Amino acid sequence: MAERSAGAPARRGRVTRRAGAVAGILGAGVGAAIAAERWMRRERLRVDPDAGERFGDLRGRPIGPVTSFDGTRLHVEEAGAGPVTIVFAHGFSLDLTTWHYQIRDLASSFRLVLYDQRGHGLSGMPPGGDFSIEALGRDLEAVLRAACPDGGAVVAGHSMGGMSALKLAEISPDAIGGRVAALALVDTTAADVMNGMLPGAGRRLDGAAQAVQEVAVGALVRRGRVEWLRRSTGDLAYYAIRFMGFGPRPSPAKVAFVERLLSEAPTEVWVELMRHLLAFDVRHVLKAIRVPTLVVVGSSDRLTPPGAARRIARAIPGAKLAVIPGAGHMSMLERPKEFNARLEAFVARVRNSDRTPEKPKAASS
Repeated sequence: MAERSAGAPARRGRVTRRAGAVAGILGAGVGAAIAAERWMRRERLRVDPDAGERFGDLRGRPIGPVTSFDGTRLHVEEAGAGPVTIVFAHGFSLDLTTWHYQIRDLASSFRLVLYDQRGHGLSGMPPGGDFSIEALGRDLEAVLRAACPDGGAVVAGHSMGGMSALKLAEISPDAIGGRVAALALVDTTAADVMNGMLPGAGRRLDGAAQAVQEVAVGALVRRGRVEWLRRSTGDLAYYAIRFMGFGPRPSPAKVAFVERLLSEAPTEVWVELMRHLLAFDVRHVLKAIRVPTLVVVGSSDRLTPPGAARRIARAIPGAKLAVIPGAGHMSMLERPKEFNARLEAFVARVRNSDRTPEKPKAASS
């Protein structure tokens, strides 16, 4: 009995310490939640110079639909009527209205053609369920054929839209230099999407990187996990989009706009496109691109970081790199003045070169 009595205080001490540890963890969690709530309240209430912008409402004139190779009906719009046509391709789970400031500020100087990617915005779902990047590239070709029959367009592709343009260069090389006179690749990558999400993974793991990627892809693209992720609305979703999609101190109105667009894309689109995006690799195509190319990236882009942009710019002969200070993955939305100035200067240089993107007198392809 004496031994049990001596051991009892030790056991009680261990229990007390464990209870204290649990209480500490719970207290820290509650404290973190309260701090996060206060942060979100300050974030949403701080002065926002862009609060008056009617994001999502500024659009062009419908000129579609355009029927793609597999019968998918693509919604296409046009704004402005300048001598140079710029075709805008948006990113994953967004729509053509993400080019808000380009429609607002560039339509007075250029003809803008904008379209919703298959399964996004007002475009239809593919009849056969094809969400491959090749299908996106062929969609871009269909839009160019219908909206720019004389060729000579500048194509500006953001993120997945840039991947679509690079895939078009692989599957239809004659289109680059014919229908496409110049490229603006915005916050995008030619490969290694997983490395953008997990920086340095491929370099650290070398031969094991492929196995790691396959496991990660399998975990990410399961419908149940995607649906759970998309149900995580409110402050969690807002914070995730703010952190991954934007640079420091973004406009709350812009973050809320992107949050809304992401929530509107069908789950099927998320599931199918993620699988293809994470396996995307067209690095072998870059050295064969022979049109003026501008590579744009936000200095704080966490999804397709500046390193990915530099690799593209080094690989494409003569490509120019433009880094937008303070912007994240949505540089054309976050820093529209800087972005538009670089795009306008690029188009001006192209027009003054031998490869002018003005409409030729006869179709080039």
